[in-house]
Amino acid sequence: MTSREDEAAAEILATGFAWVRLEPSEADLLRSALAGGRAFFALPESVKAQHVSEDLNHGYRPMGQEYSVSAERPDLNECFALWSDRSDMVPGADLLEPLLEAWAAYRTILDAIVEGVVTRLARHFGGACAPAFRRASYLQMNNYCAAPAQRDLLQDLHEDGHLVTVHYASGPGLEVRLDGKIKPLEAAAESVLLMPGSVMTGLTSGAIQPLYHQVRDLAVPDRVSLMYFVNPSLDKPVHPWSDEPDTSVDLRDAIRSRPLAFGLPHVPDL
Repeated sequence: MTSREDEAAAEILATGFAWVRLEPSEADLLRSALAGGRAFFALPESVKAQHVSEDLNHGYRPMGQEYSVSAERPDLNECFALWSDRSDMVPGADLLEPLLEAWAAYRTILDAIVEGVVTRLARHFGGACAPAFRRASYLQMNNYCAAPAQRDLLQDLHEDGHLVTVHYASGPGLEVRLDGKIKPLEAAAESVLLMPGSVMTGLTSGAIQPLYHQVRDLAVPDRVSLMYFVNPSLDKPVHPWSDEPDTSVDLRDAIRSRPLAFGLPHVPDL
């Protein structure tokens, strides 16, 4: 019997991305995670500012701090990020327990989906299994505002620079580049989108290309996205997938030096 992970891996190989439909209990966890994030973003700015980390990697990040291509064109969203299970890295985490607990529960189902899909892709290319990724990956929720008159995009065209991004958006606006053309992807109810990044490209020696995407302003009220940015742990060598991996090729330096999505300065050492 074909599983949803089998279908997703085959879809990525065929089209460059995949939708995964959540089970009802999993969709409930997604709704709880979204509700917790929305409640946080509804707080006064002075309250949210108490949860900003010094390096901007953990907790709240105000609008204007992230960019997809250029710092002169910041993404039109504020966000909140939770790395791995390190809620202790979020300033004032004790005041955000319901949010952090809801996100931890949602992350558990995403870990299982990613493990299953990436392991199937690894085996397709001759690898053994998915690389360890939980310590180096993070959840992030974006809360968007309307674009000013001179801009039609909330985020410019970019790829996230990770192994894979698991993406959910509450409304339309996401567009992807396929065959050289920009195409809209309709938000699928109770489904998440798997988008390969440049780390996947390295592991597959270029067979799977990163999915470039952008977010158009369609004047959707209360638009949020919840993403899981998946990165391989770098405590051991990371070789391209192969029946006989070339141990002289270690992708870790390339991964460390890649331009990170959203203009963040570095991946924190967790």
